[in-house]
Amino acid sequence: MTIKYLKKAEKTPQTGSDETRNIVADMLTKIEAGGEEVALAYGRDLDGYSGGVIVSDEMIAAAAATVSRQLKDDIQFAYDRVTKFAKAQLASVSEFETELSPGLWAGQKLIPIETAGCYVPGGRYAHVASAIMSIATAKVAGVDHVVACTAPHGTEGPNPAIVYAMNLCGADTILSL
Repeated sequence: MTIKYLKKAEKTPQTGSDETRNIVADMLTKIEAGGEEVALAYGRDLDGYSGGVIVSDEMIAAAAATVSRQLKDDIQFAYDRVTKFAKAQLASVSEFETELSPGLWAGQKLIPIETAGCYVPGGRYAHVASAIMSIATAKVAGVDHVVACTAPHGTEGPNPAIVYAMNLCGADTILSL
């Protein structure tokens, strides 16, 4: 049987080259030294995005207003399914202690982390499902504060469907950088 590809991703420059590694290492060094100001400058220079890093409530509302009813329904459907499964999965895991030998105890406790960071691809290949699968499951697990980050898509800023999904899933802070 011959494999027939229905779609092929566009070829991109080789990412494993020494030149690429050196450029990225230099960028990270500059960001570490210069902080947010340098990171924002890279965003302007490379993406053409000059918006803020923190996505405001107003930006969230504006994004939601541009998402079609059908897409909102699809995102809600996926969110409901992922959340239902995550709750069932959480219920299937239990805490326990066992004494392996006199005085030697071992066990398992379920303690959610305080803060989780979730990256959601949002540039050329926006991926709404990543928002649902990472943010919704973190919230079901009991994570107190979820920070979600997505890349802006050029001068347009973050993908509205991504922002809508992040908000629906319970992201406490949404970043675009």
